[in-house]
Amino acid sequence: MANKKYFWIKLRPDFFNDPYIKLLRRMAGGDTYTIIYLEMLVKSASTNGMIYFQGAGNDIAEELALMLDENVEDVRALLAYLEAKKRITHPEIKQDLFLVASADMTGSEVDSAKRVREFRQRQKQKALQSNTEVTNGNDKLEIELEKDIDTPPLPPQGGDDVVSANPAKEMLDIFNQALNRKLKNSGVFGQLVMKNVSVTEFQDVINYIVDNWTEDIISNFSSSTLVNKFDKYSDKASEFGYRDGKRPNKKSKGNQDLTKAYGDWDF
Repeated sequence: MANKKYFWIKLRPDFFNDPYIKLLRRMAGGDTYTIIYLEMLVKSASTNGMIYFQGAGNDIAEELALMLDENVEDVRALLAYLEAKKRITHPEIKQDLFLVASADMTGSEVDSAKRVREFRQRQKQKALQSNTEVTNGNDKLEIELEKDIDTPPLPPQGGDDVVSANPAKEMLDIFNQALNRKLKNSGVFGQLVMKNVSVTEFQDVINYIVDNWTEDIISNFSSSTLVNKFDKYSDKASEFGYRDGKRPNKKSKGNQDLTKAYGDWDF
């Protein structure tokens, strides 16, 4: 599944106190020019500060006016000011523009990182709420909570997923133990965490591999292949009844039909 990438511009608190912006706003029509400049910064966020001339207009000013739905003369006046103040450059083709300020004002993240960040924010908020409840509760509740915190989390036993403090490390431990490996870096499994793969789902895939694949395939199987093709393996594990950290009633180790089912996969 391809990740979307989101971009934004970040305005410093003193943006409107910048001498270039203050001079721009004092010009006749300066507030309009400032808005157009902000629109240009937003448009260039996904192209590393570049605005490319496509040829739809007679020149870049006319084309920007069309793209931003602004008056072409306002755009020309703004571009003349920005060029005079060296706020834009033309790295290669004269009509292409590079906004000098863009590099310091642009941020981005892929949607998987966005989901993880939002998940962590929700967990942090829950923790804050729990702390508040403990503060307002009685001594008995405080003691019980301390015991929960001091007790290490149990491995997934099926049912609802348990949020792990370090799921990538747990995946590494599961991989090493099940496949008799000695990998030390859990970074490759961080890619699965970024895709919101749970430790339980990872355990299901490993159980499926151990129970059904031949030893020669397992011995030549790499962690990077597992990560890159995880969705396919997960679908296959689910198809054969590996769900919620539980194995199916009947395992099919050495089943020739099952070997054919995955034998033509690109390992």
